[in-house]
Amino acid sequence: MKLFEIAEFKLVNTIHLFTYIRSLQTFTAKFRSLFMLIWMSFSFLLMEGCQTSQSEVVTTFQDVVMTVQYRILVGNSVSEVDKIRIQTIIDSTFEEIDTIYNKWNPQSEISRLNSLKAYQTIPLSPQLFQLFKQIDALVILSEGLFDPTIEPLQKLWKKKLNSQQLPSPDEIALIKPSIGWDKIHFEKGLFFKENSLTELDLGGIAKGFAIDLLISRLNEAGFPNLYVEWGGDIRTSGRHPAKRPWNIYISHLDSTDPKDAIAFLSLNNQAIATSGDYFQYWTVISNNELQTYCHIFNPLTLSPLKIRTGSIASASLVANDCLTADALAKVMML
Repeated sequence: MKLFEIAEFKLVNTIHLFTYIRSLQTFTAKFRSLFMLIWMSFSFLLMEGCQTSQSEVVTTFQDVVMTVQYRILVGNSVSEVDKIRIQTIIDSTFEEIDTIYNKWNPQSEISRLNSLKAYQTIPLSPQLFQLFKQIDALVILSEGLFDPTIEPLQKLWKKKLNSQQLPSPDEIALIKPSIGWDKIHFEKGLFFKENSLTELDLGGIAKGFAIDLLISRLNEAGFPNLYVEWGGDIRTSGRHPAKRPWNIYISHLDSTDPKDAIAFLSLNNQAIATSGDYFQYWTVISNNELQTYCHIFNPLTLSPLKIRTGSIASASLVANDCLTADALAKVMML
């Protein structure tokens, strides 16, 4: 009997969803994280085991930024001067992500917005203004299930869950008025919020957004053939040196061997992101019942996703851009 089933659905345009259904009789830590997205290019793994011709050279850039590893493959050989250019683009892009969008950086623009009082107005940077317009579309597309204003909700629940408790109805009621993208205003590049408690968390799209920026900027610099991965999110551009799309596979977490792969995918100028209930979780006893919650929050129910037998354990979503894939993969878990 199969423990999990895989399904593919067409959502909008070229967006595809791969889901993994949890069908274990009991939930244990041993089986919590059976699936993950393997970020390493399968085609690249095959090339390592054979002789590579000059026409199939892949130049690799990798490092760790903001505690998360990135890996960028350029689908052709590059000069030493070009390597410096590419690394400069990579470094400057990640620096921008940190100084504008990172809530953990107290000096970032998003941290300054979170510290504002109700109706206190501040001009937005052009970069954040453009991102907010993209968020507008995602909030509408997801019917409110994607909403960056969940930060107060996350803070409350995580504080309680870390103490083996659940928030009280009064505590939920206190922060409820601060949740909702409609509490945010940024007309003509001027930002204000209706509630002082409202705070933004862009972590749900930061990786995908950064990858999109890297693809765009490296393309503009004259590098059309790219594979960009940061923390499990992937986007490709152009072709592999073997004159075909970039190939990846989705595998059991317990085995990175390609023979155990659940699915093989060719990404043709596309992106893929994965969300799962196994990255962070808490187990508490409530009403004499053992309950397990994960780090994915529903802004409509004001609660984190509860892990149950028969629920979706992981969702991998393919889209034309990584921002969309990143946001909607999490939505699909809800």
